[in-house]
Amino acid sequence: MALKNYLYRSHRWRSVMLAAGFLLILIGGAPLAAAQTAAAPANDQELTVTDLLKLPGKILGEGTNTKAVGKYKAASFRVEEVTLPQPLEVEIRGQKMQATQAFRLTLTGGPFAVRALPPVIWIDDTPIGYGVESEDLDAITVITFDVELLREGATLYLSYGDKENKKDRVAVPEKLKLNGPKGGAR
Repeated sequence: MALKNYLYRSHRWRSVMLAAGFLLILIGGAPLAAAQTAAAPANDQELTVTDLLKLPGKILGEGTNTKAVGKYKAASFRVEEVTLPQPLEVEIRGQKMQATQAFRLTLTGGPFAVRALPPVIWIDDTPIGYGVESEDLDAITVITFDVELLREGATLYLSYGDKENKKDRVAVPEKLKLNGPKGGAR
């Protein structure tokens, strides 16, 4: 009987030690796996919008208004130039091109309401694209590769849903101001 109890306890002890060993291996490897997923995309991978939102940028222009106005509570803007880690094939006005830079246009204000339809950011009468809200809903950002859209004095608009519907859009209180002498392409 004593031998049977010893073997039973020994088997249970081995199982506990084996499980603890696997747990330590998993815990030890987790930081390495997290570091791999947080790294920049490899050269053969496509950049995602999330990647473009996280890359560092150089501020080309920034508004100063702090008071949110209108039904969508837009206040101001920021335009940043982002250098891409690798060239990216994009289509600009129907032509395929290799882009080495992107432009991040962010509208500030809010808090912006979470809606069933996505936000659309416009420059004058051109819808730039669907925006991405920040976590605290005080900014909406869109990416463009077309530097010619960034014209000094252009009106910025915010709407929700359809890129064709101009009647429900609301103008940002400030006109687009860029740091360059004429704005736009340098």
